[in-house]
Amino acid sequence: MSLDRAIGIMCPDIWGTYFCELLGGIQSAAGRSGYRVIAIRSSPREVHELKLARDQIDGWIAVIDPTDLERFLDDGRPVVTLSTHARDGRCPYVVPDNHGGALAAARHLIGHGHRRILFAGNMTHEDVRQRFQAYRDALDEHGIPFDPGLVFELPNNERASGRLAAQRVFELGQSCTAMFMATDQGALGALDALTEAGLRVPEDIALVGFDDIEAARYASPPLTTVRQRFDALGRTAAQLLIDLLAGREVPSGGHVGPTTLVVRRSCGCSPAPAAVEPSARGIAAGQSAAGQADALARELVALTSFSAPVDPDAAPADAWPGVADVLAGLEAAAEGRPGPAAAALERAWRDVSGQMPDVGMLLRIVDRLEQAGQAMLRGASDAAAGERVAAYIRQARHDVVQGRVAIESARADYLNGLLDINLVIRETLLEHAAGGGSKLSWLSAVQMSWGCLAVWEAGGDAGPVLRIVESASPGKPLASPAADTRVAAAEFPRGDWLPAAVQYDGDHVIRLLPLRSDGEDRGILAVCAPVSSPLGLDHRDMDVWVAMLTASFERASLIESLVEQERQTRAAYERERALADAVRRLGCPVIPLDAGVLLVPLVGAIDLERARHVLEVVLAEISRQEADVLLMDITGVPFADLQVAESLMKTTRAALLLGAEVIVVGMRPQVAQGFTHLGIDLEGMTLYPTLGRALSALRNRRGPLAAPRVPRA
Repeated sequence: MSLDRAIGIMCPDIWGTYFCELLGGIQSAAGRSGYRVIAIRSSPREVHELKLARDQIDGWIAVIDPTDLERFLDDGRPVVTLSTHARDGRCPYVVPDNHGGALAAARHLIGHGHRRILFAGNMTHEDVRQRFQAYRDALDEHGIPFDPGLVFELPNNERASGRLAAQRVFELGQSCTAMFMATDQGALGALDALTEAGLRVPEDIALVGFDDIEAARYASPPLTTVRQRFDALGRTAAQLLIDLLAGREVPSGGHVGPTTLVVRRSCGCSPAPAAVEPSARGIAAGQSAAGQADALARELVALTSFSAPVDPDAAPADAWPGVADVLAGLEAAAEGRPGPAAAALERAWRDVSGQMPDVGMLLRIVDRLEQAGQAMLRGASDAAAGERVAAYIRQARHDVVQGRVAIESARADYLNGLLDINLVIRETLLEHAAGGGSKLSWLSAVQMSWGCLAVWEAGGDAGPVLRIVESASPGKPLASPAADTRVAAAEFPRGDWLPAAVQYDGDHVIRLLPLRSDGEDRGILAVCAPVSSPLGLDHRDMDVWVAMLTASFERASLIESLVEQERQTRAAYERERALADAVRRLGCPVIPLDAGVLLVPLVGAIDLERARHVLEVVLAEISRQEADVLLMDITGVPFADLQVAESLMKTTRAALLLGAEVIVVGMRPQVAQGFTHLGIDLEGMTLYPTLGRALSALRNRRGPLAAPRVPRA
């Protein structure tokens, strides 16, 4: 069934680890309820003004500052905010337990004896402000005075900003003994800078973060941090929105996701592997074999779920499909009978390794499995059973490590391949596309199933309009729009253009990326990409590609502008040449205005050849008509240069020798002044700005103009 309904997401960054994990949770809930997902990299104000995808989207999830949300709340479509909330409380919101998690982290540092703890983060984010308040609360409850000098506001929450926080530590002369970074990215940046400066973490300065991103687990030393489940937050936000769309009652307040302090070495701890204890719902004496297997399966699934609560009514296989094979293999090893195929067990461990990148937690699952195996052996008379179970556990550990190695190898291969991909995209966007080639041929190289490039055009009363430049569906022909198709921004992208991976509960989502430069909106790039794409590793690659695409547009626009300028210049040149030819054909007209008064109107450029022609004609007419006044009107001469001035001077001197007064009309004062600066003597000329002024002066001197004399034969 085609999905006609859609959930829209507004976020300033629709790539990167954080957003992709959020998106995974949103997509899983949306797909189950028959909604596709459209993620727009934009602010509420921009989406509202451009009306982008308005007719495609039933409700919104906003992962942005809520300042501009009011216009959306008044639009009739429900809104749920994520990691922030509207100040008037008009819509439900989902946030992690920022205060509880940060309070635990700050207390932990204080428990290590730290009293001078620096806090750093980007305070424009509400999450960070809540974590900062928890930091202050922890200081208060331990009687530690708050020092504003130990609070450092970062420009953003990227890794590079963490280096600025480390620089602050250097400026303080290391008067702080611990750093609480509001995000893991910032903490990792600080760790880089501290290590480069020769400081040891945690020996010289302790460090904690917040988020528990994957890189935190593999840092040196591993980062103590607060774990939150981004996918669980996304799933909760999507379900709230789906409930609102279904007309179900949803509290407008906050919905808080759990967080957990994860202790590693960067804070000064040396955590030993925790003993694995059965959960409260664990295996109980007297349970049936099926009941025991179900209880153990739920324990193992709980270990895979990080800090997210496990639905007690859901089957363990919903979270980990391979858990049944893993337990069946353990039972078969204990009983000495054939178990599941090795390929099935490898697949089960590979699946859970991909689901949970924390190797420590994966090994805890195997430890719990080993403990369960030892319990099965109690009272067994089979002497070889212990060795079979031990061999099974060894293979399980091997499969876990092998699964993680395979995932990391694939990731490394992809990152290495990005170098080649970037070269291909650069050539496509900045070289081949200049000649009118495809701008979207690179989509298949980055696992995208569909793309559409459109530019903005002036819209009518119905609102903004997009003109399709190109659409592409690598390897799968679709009914995509043809080039130059016009579509209202509110209808973009239309559902009938999209691939099956979006329309049929697939794992692809639509992302809309505005193309902007110098504050100007140039167009939209729409792409369909898998939620789990390796592109989620680093949003900077997509940023670079979008920047190159925008640059290719600018380049094409610049070339088009230069071609048009050349066309206009050539046309102007042709017109000027035609005018000059006409003037030459006209020659030098001499008009008798009165007895003894001649008017010579000059139009067009005066070159050397024409200057000689003017001199010859004027002298001949003065002599033939016995003129005593010569009016030289240069108003129609486009520019007065040195050549024009010399032509005027030669004509004036010759006219004076014949006894005629020379009046020059149309010479602007600044032109006359320029001639003077060039050393040209204007003596002998009478200058008037207009012909009317010159004729009026003549009338005052000579009386009414009479009929011109008949020239001598």
